[in-house]
Amino acid sequence: MEKSIRYDVSLGMRLLRAVPVVACYFGLAFCIFIFLPDRAREIPLESIAVLGLIGTWRYLWLITHCVRAAAYEYLVYPKMQFQASQIPEDQKYPKRLFILIPTWKERPEVTKRMLQSVLTEAVDTPTETVIFVNAGSESEEDLFREIRANFNGADDVKMEYVRQVGGKRQGMADCLHKLSEYDIHDSDIVTLMDGDTVLGRGIYRKCLPLFALRPKLDAITTDNISVTEGHWLYRKWYTLRFSMRHRYMKSLSLSKQLQVLTGRFSLFRARQCVTPEFISSLENDRIKHWLHGEIQFVTGDDKSTWYTLLKKGSEMLYVPDAIIYCMEHSGPKPFKTSIQKMHRWFGNMLRNNGRAIGLGMATQSPFVWWCHVDQRLSMYTSLLGPVSALWAAVWLSPYYLLVYAILVLLVRTIYIMILILEGHRLSLVDIPMLLYTQWVGSIVKIYTLFHLNHQKWDSHRTDMKGDGNGEPFLNYLIPKMEMTLTYVLLLVFVISVVGTK
Repeated sequence: MEKSIRYDVSLGMRLLRAVPVVACYFGLAFCIFIFLPDRAREIPLESIAVLGLIGTWRYLWLITHCVRAAAYEYLVYPKMQFQASQIPEDQKYPKRLFILIPTWKERPEVTKRMLQSVLTEAVDTPTETVIFVNAGSESEEDLFREIRANFNGADDVKMEYVRQVGGKRQGMADCLHKLSEYDIHDSDIVTLMDGDTVLGRGIYRKCLPLFALRPKLDAITTDNISVTEGHWLYRKWYTLRFSMRHRYMKSLSLSKQLQVLTGRFSLFRARQCVTPEFISSLENDRIKHWLHGEIQFVTGDDKSTWYTLLKKGSEMLYVPDAIIYCMEHSGPKPFKTSIQKMHRWFGNMLRNNGRAIGLGMATQSPFVWWCHVDQRLSMYTSLLGPVSALWAAVWLSPYYLLVYAILVLLVRTIYIMILILEGHRLSLVDIPMLLYTQWVGSIVKIYTLFHLNHQKWDSHRTDMKGDGNGEPFLNYLIPKMEMTLTYVLLLVFVISVVGTK
């Protein structure tokens, strides 16, 4: 796993490895241009000038995130870590660290790697540690006991067992109810993590002193590295997504707030976690929908805890050099698995996006608020390019498709090259994976926007599905009509801009 860490290869080596890939894509774009007939070079581009302006806006927004991410990683964050390192040792770490681990039917080998990493970091951290195991069966609890018994040096780490009943959300809430029985100190910190997450070395030593440094800081989340088994394309797709996430989280952190506190691993001040509001957000978080009535959240516990803090105006930070490893498997149908993943991710995002926008800028920075608005816009703007190219090819000239292909190859290659500067190792399939993420991802977002009541966990995590089966006919039909109307309006906009013969 150590080979997956970002920046494990020097920038020079990453750039050297990228040369053949970049040459391939630039060469392909050059060949298309060279072999274009003269009449293709004479097609009127003013018919897509408005789309060019929209594209310019989108890429200026991308550049804004890149600049902000670089400023945070190379200027702001190193200064914070230096200041944290100057704190006296007896004040640097919390009085107690509570680690809450929900798990359900996880593979034993994954559980073993996870718990060993947790115990290793707990022993290495100079603070009292209590681990709450929220397993779904006695056999899983026995596995935790066996791993703990075979681990040397963790005698001072206390473990408590709270049986998971009613799914992950209720299980986490039950653990927090148990935690509230403790005499919580102001410095105490709680870790909420998944049972398939392996902790990187030194993660607590990088994160915990930041709470001592910043009294208003209420939560921290970290970089995710995917350790993916199964189909190689799925692995490439997951790696690319996490590279894009890495930049986005750094950019947001410059505003001292985030858009999610990932359930895979996040740290919270314990005094926030034991409040009735925080626990209720896990047990009974819901939104009101004009068609489906109240939608109770099944997935998205990390969004619920994040929103509870956002309402209070809490500071939240991303620690870019603290790493967790996400143990993933593509399954026998990697394409279907990727669609299911996006549907769950985007569902969690969209079920919370509207209420975050509704908060306004009273409890969040203007930049973070606009990022919520942009989440709604980007699902449509990402489709404008390909839809416009197809429409122009049908009604104006087929050469528009070739011109658009050149533009896609050039712009997306530059986009990927920026990721190289941020630690990503370029692959020949990154451009197709990026287009898949943007175009197919937008289609999944639009579908999800009109089916917010459909929720489903990964099969191994819980038996709660909430997939909307058996819903009334109108509840089934109306979202399909809304979705169709959305695509019609998108096409009408493209027609009005691009025109016809």
